[in-house]
Amino acid sequence: MDKKLNIVLIAYFFEPDRRVGALRASYWFRNLPIHFDCDLHLITANKDAKGENVYCVPPLGSSMLSKFIKDPGLLWVDSLKSFFSTNNTIKPDIVIITGGPFMHFGITPWLKQKYSCRVILDYRDPFAINPGFSNNVLQVYVKRYFESKFNKNADALITVNEHCAQILAHFKTKKNAIIQNGFDETVEVHFEKPKLGAKMRLVYTGKLYFDPIQLLTALNTTTHFLEYYGADGAQLKHEKAKDFGLVPYESALSAIAAGDIGVIQTYGEDFQSTTKLFDYIRLERPILIISANHVRRGSIHDELQGYPNVFWCKNDIHCILEQLEIIEKHNYEKPAPNFSMKFSRRRQLEKLISLIQDVSTSQ
Repeated sequence: MDKKLNIVLIAYFFEPDRRVGALRASYWFRNLPIHFDCDLHLITANKDAKGENVYCVPPLGSSMLSKFIKDPGLLWVDSLKSFFSTNNTIKPDIVIITGGPFMHFGITPWLKQKYSCRVILDYRDPFAINPGFSNNVLQVYVKRYFESKFNKNADALITVNEHCAQILAHFKTKKNAIIQNGFDETVEVHFEKPKLGAKMRLVYTGKLYFDPIQLLTALNTTTHFLEYYGADGAQLKHEKAKDFGLVPYESALSAIAAGDIGVIQTYGEDFQSTTKLFDYIRLERPILIISANHVRRGSIHDELQGYPNVFWCKNDIHCILEQLEIIEKHNYEKPAPNFSMKFSRRRQLEKLISLIQDVSTSQ
């Protein structure tokens, strides 16, 4: 590529925020210029974000729709337009907008008209059809309308797995890429073989998708205990659990490495993936998957093909206890060498670079 591209990454969440969306955008911002010759600028709503070419744009707009769609991106569109209108130094060839939130994806046609640029929309999660949002039929209809409009205007679309791709409007008719969150290979961590048996340390990192009382009640009859690292610790006031709160990514990795079992909650819907899965895989932990619906299917099942030491159960006390007893007697099998590397963020970044190159050279 002869011309050095000017790229703008728009991410509502960014470091030092510790949520997954912030980590994804932050990794891209740090590493894309290392592996791809470009000038990169970052625009975020996080007032604590700092760094060269990092711009904080507070969401100060207004929208009647905000009473119906609870998405902070609604209030960000006007602020973003004002920023671009008054900043003459940023003239992007490519704009990558990552969500959620998602409603600021609506700025796409305005950006394309102002800069004649290409716009890539990054859906970490489905927007319109997502059981985790508890939307009613009318809300789904309205969100589907906007999602379809956003995606028609975009030049390319990204999501995290094939099941998400199937439910995103127009995904297959656009240039696209499946880019998982993966694990950050730049963070070093030491780990040893887990200890399975009578007293195991279960570790859960990140968001709780439903009340963990079934797991905690099951643990109450065992000698095992749960360590939690995330923002939902209010649900874990129990003698069999210890809440360490939301910690830096490096600390969460160390906790996983010191644990014996990585725990995952899932709605049991096919589209759902979870970033903690990749950290568990990297650190070669046995994985206990507790599902509110289907077991052994969907994206999580796909990603674990070929990985040993995986245990599925429904979210009920008896099933959880049954799997814990199986794990206690399980003969741990070390995963194949380099099994995890396909899930590294570096490998995923290569897909982003390929998509950028494709979009920038297309007519």
